[in-house]
Amino acid sequence: MKTSTFILLILLQFILVPSVIAGSTIYKHVDKDGNITFTNRPIPNAERISIASYSRNGDSQSKSQSTPSLPRIKDSTQNERDTMRRKILEKELVTEEKLFADTQNSLDQIPVGTDTGNYAEKVVQLKNKLFLHQRNISALKKELGRL
Repeated sequence: MKTSTFILLILLQFILVPSVIAGSTIYKHVDKDGNITFTNRPIPNAERISIASYSRNGDSQSKSQSTPSLPRIKDSTQNERDTMRRKILEKELVTEEKLFADTQNSLDQIPVGTDTGNYAEKVVQLKNKLFLHQRNISALKKELGRL
């Protein structure tokens, strides 16, 4: 082996090894219920997140440096915001529940056993709308539960 090739291999080792040790790959997976899982093992349909480096000292320093720049909000102001947000979410929930009921009524009014193309297409559209309203209702209830 030539000396230049050997030196090149040594240099590559010094360049690549620290990046492998310092960096790691994290996978983020969001399931059908919206739950987020972070892992170092590949999961089907997971998003790969590459972390270039991690330093305990740098991490604590960055936290302490970023904290003073965060805006300070009075508890009363935050409570007012939470109350307003709750009202908005409750109003959206009532609207979604009404739309769900209206869509269900429209679906119930389609004659049973009609196989014509127009009715079949209408049934599919209504079922899709029903599913979306149901999903929105679940998400709104979940969000309201967090407040």
